[in-house]
Amino acid sequence: MVGGETIEVHDHEYGLRQIAQYLECGACGTLFQEPMPTLAELAAFYPSDYHSMTHAGLLNKIRNDMRIRRLSKLLIDEGVILDYGCGDGAFMVQAAKNLPQRHFWGFEIADRTETTILVQGRVTLVRGSLRDLLAILPGCGLITLNHVIEHLPDPLGVVKALADRLLPGGIFEGQTPASDSLERSVFGKKWSGYHAPRHTVIFSRGGLCRMLERSGLSMPSVLGAFNPAALAVSLGSLPHKEGGRIRRSGWKWFALIALAGGLAPIDLWSGRPGIINFMAFKRPR
Repeated sequence: MVGGETIEVHDHEYGLRQIAQYLECGACGTLFQEPMPTLAELAAFYPSDYHSMTHAGLLNKIRNDMRIRRLSKLLIDEGVILDYGCGDGAFMVQAAKNLPQRHFWGFEIADRTETTILVQGRVTLVRGSLRDLLAILPGCGLITLNHVIEHLPDPLGVVKALADRLLPGGIFEGQTPASDSLERSVFGKKWSGYHAPRHTVIFSRGGLCRMLERSGLSMPSVLGAFNPAALAVSLGSLPHKEGGRIRRSGWKWFALIALAGGLAPIDLWSGRPGIINFMAFKRPR
């Protein structure tokens, strides 16, 4: 059920002229683009300096360390770890060095199929289509989507396909913005969770849990996540009239991060966090 008016959102982070149009589900509050862009259209929305492709810097290393610590508590004894939407693979390389007994697979969509082996064979990076990945992906003990699910035109289809590759007892987890957040209420169309036009479906907490269950996963849950970078983008968007650009470097960015870090506890304590960690399980046989 769809309710309300079309929400038109400019690009407040990379300054593209494309204006995304969102509708909101009247039943659960999930947002989705209408019309939904094609994969080819989406590819044009990502500039060459897109932040997930440039993982250098101390802040990224700290963020990766926090993510590795979280994932290390979720691992089962069997299966590989898949990072779906892995960007340049920097996180997997760092994780492989911290977890030397584990094997990692990563996937990034691309026009041409390519497989790269890194870290003495413990990291396999696949570029291509989801079909290319599924043709060679072994059973997974953990599948992680870090700020990926909101970029997918068909998240239900992708999650179903990936859930089929989870071993019994395996975990499906990730991080994503939440449409029913305090931050969205405060910042409106300048909320970083839109990340227009690149975010296609922005789930509410309840909508995300229902989607995970429809994908065949069990016991879905969501928790607030500490992610000051997202709040920093919302703050940096405030001066923009009809879109703009925010550079994730230099003193202005670090000032925004510092301010966001101070405000982040309020976001978490509100009970309506702007960024959530989600998790669900593959039922044991």
